[in-house]
Amino acid sequence: MMNNKDSLQVVFISVDPSRDIGKLDKFASAFNPSFLGLTAHQDELMSISRSLGVYHEVVESQKLAQEDHSSHGESGEHDHEDNDMDSDTDSHEGQDMDSSDSHTSTKTAHYDIDHTSSYLLFNPDLKLTALLTSPHEPAPMAKAIDEIIEALR
Repeated sequence: MMNNKDSLQVVFISVDPSRDIGKLDKFASAFNPSFLGLTAHQDELMSISRSLGVYHEVVESQKLAQEDHSSHGESGEHDHEDNDMDSDTDSHEGQDMDSSDSHTSTKTAHYDIDHTSSYLLFNPDLKLTALLTSPHEPAPMAKAIDEIIEALR
């Protein structure tokens, strides 16, 4: 249990603005009504990421490549071999449907977002104070955050 939890403002920051602009605040508040959800446009996010020493990157999903290749094989146009790839990165997979495509097989854009999976702690002046890296164990993290808050007083 954290002693200083009331001294925190938790903010989720999305690095996927095409999916999350206008939606992340509702998502964050589902965890706790005091949590905030923020994002920005891609060029602003890249600048913020670089300045904080974290990264995020949009990568093509293997699923898209497999679907594209399998659909070519069905139509007889191309026949490619699918390659399976394993990834050890922290990524979020999703898909956006293109509603303008009225064919029976809807065009789907799949992509993943690879990103740093650390928690960044800022002081009240919004200066980076700590970086909590994996593993994200609740008890040690709570203790570390309490100690950081005490040190900032």
